[in-house]
Amino acid sequence: MGNKISKTSKKSTPLPSTNAQEDSDFRYIGGRRYHNVESLKYPLPNDDEELDRLHLQHFLLRYVWQRNFGAPVKHILNQDGTKALDVGCGAGSWIFEMASDYPNTQFTGLDISPIQPTEIKPKNVNFIKANLLNGLPFENDTFDYIFQRFLFSSIPKDSWPDVINELTRVLKPGGYLELVEINHIPFQLGPASIQLSIAVEKLHQLRDLDTQIPYKLRSYFEQQGNLENITEEKNRITYGPETGKLGQAGIENAMLVVSHLKTYLLEEMKMTSEEFDNNRDVIAKELREFDSYHDLRCVYARKKEIIEH
Repeated sequence: MGNKISKTSKKSTPLPSTNAQEDSDFRYIGGRRYHNVESLKYPLPNDDEELDRLHLQHFLLRYVWQRNFGAPVKHILNQDGTKALDVGCGAGSWIFEMASDYPNTQFTGLDISPIQPTEIKPKNVNFIKANLLNGLPFENDTFDYIFQRFLFSSIPKDSWPDVINELTRVLKPGGYLELVEINHIPFQLGPASIQLSIAVEKLHQLRDLDTQIPYKLRSYFEQQGNLENITEEKNRITYGPETGKLGQAGIENAMLVVSHLKTYLLEEMKMTSEEFDNNRDVIAKELREFDSYHDLRCVYARKKEIIEH
């Protein structure tokens, strides 16, 4: 779906490149900047507006979980020489905070798009442009801790076991792997929200993405074979009238996602641009009125250590 649109849409005037990235890294649709990897399923843009949303989302999640990570790795991160990997690091919000909190650890951020603000990055951070689906460019047993969050819109349905195998491969024995995912379809919806959810669901199905991945992570960890002490934690992003500023921030983030998917949703929802914007405002009200929420899952585990006989 996205690839067809990208080939037939007229390119708008390119936005200024951040950090002087090469134009070949990006394509432009309807005034928005996107990654330029034809095989990649990810439908959201990667321009400044989306980077701002990713920062908002990071702070929202940090508040919801009351932390930046769940795995028991604080003692590891405080040790000299520790290596940590953030897969799909996006705007770099998580890795920048972690690098500041744990200066003894060397953090590596990996993403398909070179959109991170490298001119202000801490000394213990480096970024690598790579496609996870093509394999990680690291040796076996490289990292003490690996973190990955919200890649449900990037990883094809049948690729999840291979991805978790690859993450485990580059994790040191005794190190920890942590994945956080969201069910992108909220619960307890109003009429307009249901209509949108059907369109979003179809968008993901057409791209062969697994909308139920949060509920499958634990079983994938168990099937991997080299992971132990597997722990699953559950949480929610709630939007009801009792949620105050947190709920409002959540609604703002959700509506920005809807806006940033507009290019793909207009045709599916058979709406004009104005109708879409008006409908989005109705959905924002419904999320609060119907006490809607998103499901979150965090799964982490330790890589088994090799026992020599």
